[in-house]
Amino acid sequence: MVGGDLRSLLKDYLSNGVPQGMDACKMQIAYQVAYALTYLHSLDPVVLHRDLKSRNILLTESLNAKITDFGASRIRSDATMTAGVGSCLWMAPEVMMGKRYGEKADVFSLGVVISELDTHELPYSHAKEGNSGGSGHPLPDTAVLQMVSMGKLRVRFSPFMDPDMARFVGSCVNVDPEARPTAAEVLYYMQVALRNQHF
Repeated sequence: MVGGDLRSLLKDYLSNGVPQGMDACKMQIAYQVAYALTYLHSLDPVVLHRDLKSRNILLTESLNAKITDFGASRIRSDATMTAGVGSCLWMAPEVMMGKRYGEKADVFSLGVVISELDTHELPYSHAKEGNSGGSGHPLPDTAVLQMVSMGKLRVRFSPFMDPDMARFVGSCVNVDPEARPTAAEVLYYMQVALRNQHF
């Protein structure tokens, strides 16, 4: 698309010193992605994206978000699925561990994407550099994923994100899928936040 993908936009934001935190444009992107997931999850049978990440969110010239790359998506044929699919840094712990999963795995990925919108950074970059154990080498993805799956590491939010929003988005990346909101609940939260906040 004309606007490229979300990861490229956030990389530009990071290199150009665009302030962290959520603004109206970033909120609109989060809202549109939540809307798309809500639609997929409302289908009968339910469709799981299974590879939601910033590279798979394309932007129009006016920064409207469109989800792409449905190569990993699946119609949910039973209550949950197994077999790890998707890009590891955006992947829910239950998927990483080969456990059964459903729509809440997509919600976890959405929470990771919202943390990227807030900080402009790749997921867990704070831990990869900060927890190198004094060796001077960043933590490998496998160590990061192990920490995430055990609940010892979560995505980071900037100090500029509204505390209530940070709590809500934090619930999207809860290790326990049952503690996560649905995509429809995220959509509603974003809709209300867009209406009530003055960005």
